[in-house]
Amino acid sequence: MKENFKNYWKKNGFYMVLTAALVVVLGISGVAGYRSGMKDKAAAEKAAEFSQAEEAPKAFEESAAEVAGNTSDIENAVAESVAAAEAANAAVAETFGEDTKMVWPVQGEILKEFSPDKTIYFETLDQYKCNPALLIKADVNQEVVAGFGGTVETITEDSVNGTTVTVDMGNGYKAVYGQMKDVNVKEGDAVVKGQAIGNVAQPTKYFTEEGSHLYFGMTKDNTPVNPQDYLGK
Repeated sequence: MKENFKNYWKKNGFYMVLTAALVVVLGISGVAGYRSGMKDKAAAEKAAEFSQAEEAPKAFEESAAEVAGNTSDIENAVAESVAAAEAANAAVAETFGEDTKMVWPVQGEILKEFSPDKTIYFETLDQYKCNPALLIKADVNQEVVAGFGGTVETITEDSVNGTTVTVDMGNGYKAVYGQMKDVNVKEGDAVVKGQAIGNVAQPTKYFTEEGSHLYFGMTKDNTPVNPQDYLGK
């Protein structure tokens, strides 16, 4: 038995030792590989954390830049609003004079001319009478704008001209807008040239034959003047 083992060992001992050595080496390599893998994983996690930490200031800077951009937009909007308000104030502060040109409060043909001293015929009343203003043809609901800037002095109602808005334009001049509805200003309001102040209403019973129109008058020191002398082309 011992002889057989000795003979076997002589023939195969080298290979057995080599095999055992390989098993040991592979075992050690496996353990080393596992440890290396864990180290690599830990290193990768640390690298990711470092990258995130490194990118955080950049993200913060981008957010700050975005906020700064929004703030800039807000500041620009405020500046534009202030500029618009200043322009409006300047328009209101403009002084009306003999050479001032107004914008037409509505676009339309003149139905009845300014005629404070000579009578003209009115179809609905079937009579001749003086006319201290212009009657400008306009559709019902047509927008009415301020011919010039100023302050709304009065808003009144009467049976002849319906809702009537009077604007003090300064220097003794006033503009009178009648046959109106949907007035969107109130007494004491400042208005600027070209600002919408309401709409044309159905004509009162005194002007049914003449049709819908805007009554547009002007006074200088409470004396009627011809609006056509101040209206632009």
